[in-house]
Amino acid sequence: MLAAVRSRAGWLTIGTALGLAGCSAMPISMPEISLPTLPGFAPPTMSAAMEPVPLAPLDASAQQARASADESARESLQSDKPAFFVQWTTNLPGLTRRPAIAASVAPPKYPEVAARRNESGTTTLESCISVEGRMVDVRLTQSSGSTTLDSATLAWAQTAKITPAEFNGQPMAVCGWRLDYEWRMKEKR
Repeated sequence: MLAAVRSRAGWLTIGTALGLAGCSAMPISMPEISLPTLPGFAPPTMSAAMEPVPLAPLDASAQQARASADESARESLQSDKPAFFVQWTTNLPGLTRRPAIAASVAPPKYPEVAARRNESGTTTLESCISVEGRMVDVRLTQSSGSTTLDSATLAWAQTAKITPAEFNGQPMAVCGWRLDYEWRMKEKR
């Protein structure tokens, strides 16, 4: 059985009366109780502007824009960055071998266009080195001043074999490893 009592503060308290024999068999008729209203606690009123409205179908160009935005979002989520890695610094505790370009890897070929223009400079890349010895998540951090040389360095980095870092004799992926590649024309004799 429910009972309503007004408390000293003026609030309405509704509770149940337990322990009464035969309550469940008794029909319950509750008198209409008007609850006090406080400012800001009134039942919400919905205007016509707040009612949900179905969206109009997208035109072809809007669908293509949404699809390309979805694709770029998926690509950014699917990074080649290793799931577990150590942030690279030169004095890591337990480091037994630093990452290095494998001896069997040929340096990048000097682009002919850059050679004709006599372009030179140093391209700086920052990347993650995977346990397998691949450069992944490669970013250009400083340009040589030539987009041709920078592009050649980035293309070379995709195929270069790197000896991975080792910690206590075990290979470990590292991120934040920097590579400075100096492009310099050989002097002709």
